[in-house]
Amino acid sequence: MNAFTVTEGLRRRVLALLFVVAFLNYLDRNVIGILMPAIKRELALSDTEIGFITGIAYSLFYAVMGVPIARLADRVPRRNVIAVAMAVWSAMTAACGLAANFWQLSLARIMVGVGEAGATPSSHSLIADLFEKSRRATALAVYALGSGVALLVGLFAAGWITETLGWRTAVIVIGAPGILVAILIARALPDPPRGFADGRAPVPQPPFWPTVRLLLSRSTFVHNSIGAGLYAAMYFGFLSWLPSFFSRSHHLGIATIGAWLSGVFGASQIVGTILGGVVGDRLARGDMRWLMWLCSLVTISAVPFFFLAFQTSSTALAFFALVLPILLSVMQSGPQHATTQGVAPPATRATASAVYLLIVSLIGGLGPQFIGLLSDALTPSLGEAALGRSILIVASVCCVWSAVHFWLAGRRLIEDFARA
Repeated sequence: MNAFTVTEGLRRRVLALLFVVAFLNYLDRNVIGILMPAIKRELALSDTEIGFITGIAYSLFYAVMGVPIARLADRVPRRNVIAVAMAVWSAMTAACGLAANFWQLSLARIMVGVGEAGATPSSHSLIADLFEKSRRATALAVYALGSGVALLVGLFAAGWITETLGWRTAVIVIGAPGILVAILIARALPDPPRGFADGRAPVPQPPFWPTVRLLLSRSTFVHNSIGAGLYAAMYFGFLSWLPSFFSRSHHLGIATIGAWLSGVFGASQIVGTILGGVVGDRLARGDMRWLMWLCSLVTISAVPFFFLAFQTSSTALAFFALVLPILLSVMQSGPQHATTQGVAPPATRATASAVYLLIVSLIGGLGPQFIGLLSDALTPSLGEAALGRSILIVASVCCVWSAVHFWLAGRRLIEDFARA
């Protein structure tokens, strides 16, 4: 461990590279939502089929493959895992542009999920081994910032390219550059020893099932994972269905929707993610339980704004009503990732992140699917208003339920951190 030297410059370089990883990860993951109005028309898809493509097709395989890939990342250089994963998901994102029907598009999305399963657990593990606990929520928030920037850039660009050159060109242009970045990651990303930031010598990776049992025995981990999964069901539902909502209920073009949502999601997520990491670290210095209590508070605070956004007939008000709740709700990102890493022994951090993401993805992937099913069920009675009503119902239930689990996670956080 003494042979590895950490400087602030090295930390900044690692965070910068991992930020690019997160940016491309979330860009390729979420761009499909803004394209859906055009894809639906060309491939004649139902809302239930759209829910499958944007939700379960991606999230199920993302969740299942995350665990074995993370086990590999706890044994081999994590930069190699990230590089290979990025090459796979980037190629498969571009392959979405070749799909001729529902099944081909679903298969491409499945493979995007398989590739992206290797990014976050490995990245979280690297960050946890470079930043001590007092700075970890902020560092993880910087990584998560890639999501906000991806939405800011990606939704605008994808909307414009789709309206100008078509949705197939959009996914090819967005997916292909990741293959080149994967080569850079393999060559330039440092890989610190496990446990470095905690001052611990590397230890052999413990067996898988004992590790899972250990994590599931800690109520902080379980409630944090369920809370994050329910929040993800709301957020994935938004990313998958808001473009279609504004197309159907407010009759906007894809380029206009992309421009508006890039600001709503991108700017709100950037500010909220940074704010959540900084505030989470600051509150945690007084009482570590605030890592979870902050998540509970900001998630439930978002709910009243949803009713305004999905009930108003004003297009501008609908967009602006989403800014504050998204900003508030994404503040949970850094603190809940820091909590996941804090309850896990250093040699199991990538595995802990993967098990956490398994739970989050299995729950979160149901959000777009439930919205699609509910929309198809309500359309005969509500017409075009069915989709907005469906988003509102799923989002509100998920946020309130999520807040309860985050609050429960805080009750034994101090004890579970000490046991790690």
